[in-house]
Amino acid sequence: MDMHNTISDLERFLDELARDASPGDRLPPIRDLMRRFGASQMVVQRAFQSLKARGLIASQVGRGTYFRGDGGPAISRAGTNAGSRASAARSVLLLRRSISIVRGRVLMEGLQRRFTADGHRVLEVSYTDPEHARTVLRGLPRFDACVIQSTFKTITIDVLAALREKTDVLAVDGAALAGTDLDAVGMEWGEPLAAAITLLQQHGHRRIAYATTSHPFLASQLGRRRFEYLQNALTGVELHAITVPHLPDENYEAGLVDRIKAGLDVTGQPPFTALVAWGVEDGAKFRRLLSDIGVEIPATLSVVLLGRTDLANEHADFFDTIGCSVADQGEYLYQAITARWTDPSTPYGVQLIRVTTRAGKSIGALPKADQPEAEDSRKPIKTRGEALATGS
Repeated sequence: MDMHNTISDLERFLDELARDASPGDRLPPIRDLMRRFGASQMVVQRAFQSLKARGLIASQVGRGTYFRGDGGPAISRAGTNAGSRASAARSVLLLRRSISIVRGRVLMEGLQRRFTADGHRVLEVSYTDPEHARTVLRGLPRFDACVIQSTFKTITIDVLAALREKTDVLAVDGAALAGTDLDAVGMEWGEPLAAAITLLQQHGHRRIAYATTSHPFLASQLGRRRFEYLQNALTGVELHAITVPHLPDENYEAGLVDRIKAGLDVTGQPPFTALVAWGVEDGAKFRRLLSDIGVEIPATLSVVLLGRTDLANEHADFFDTIGCSVADQGEYLYQAITARWTDPSTPYGVQLIRVTTRAGKSIGALPKADQPEAEDSRKPIKTRGEALATGS
């Protein structure tokens, strides 16, 4: 299809709709127009902007983008600065999975403070499973926005449908739902993993393990893919994989220590001098459990955690930590909601949180037995790490 004809046909169609529309009539969904005219999303959005500039359409939370129907000027909109106060109080639902993960609770509390400070009404509700979530939602009114937090579990299609009946502005805490008509904010663990391995290399470590869950959710899979790449790409470094069949709320620390214990040699030493560990919820507990099996940090094993750099329960004021901050994640979610309030036609997508680091005391000097001779250090050897046994 000729692009010029596509644009002309689309604009002509929208002009006709605007001429015949009554005040408040909704515009066709962008995706429907893309299919009908063979146009890109950018072309459709430019057509919408042209209608806005001419005062024919307006956007408003709870109503979406609609025809003015009176030929008057476009309504004024709130500034695009996410920090500006809302022009009117709105209602926000925070839907949190009932789980003993500190990160989730701290995040929701921060969002509640952020929206409340802007004068909005906030309701936080906990749920245990998808069926419970649907039951809870049936008894609630409509909201101007909702943030849902699933914390490692599946958000079912039925739950999303129930949420769509309650709000037009939906944001997900986590990067699991990509390519859908909602906003998502989450972490990609490949970059922090690479940074942690580089940090340990700078301290002389050449035998490094990476521990993560065996559950295949998106964020951990991205980290695993980066690890597999580094196994083949790095020279002079031996990388080991440890998979733990638990999630952070399922006694993950004990499961990880059991894996490490199973790999100790006759002298009580692990087959690596450093560990990058994802998923540790209780840093103090993890350190204590390692000590119980004779592995002291950092004397026996240097450790870098992949986690939240601003949560004391994770880093325990001891561990070097690379990941993100809960404060940033809350701010990104807040901005996603307020940006969509400002312009509901903004493209949906996933926002990845910036990587932050926290220096600790969990990286020590390389054991003397592992320090390479001068001549050996000039002869890098490419090796591929073997995965630790996972209970077989």
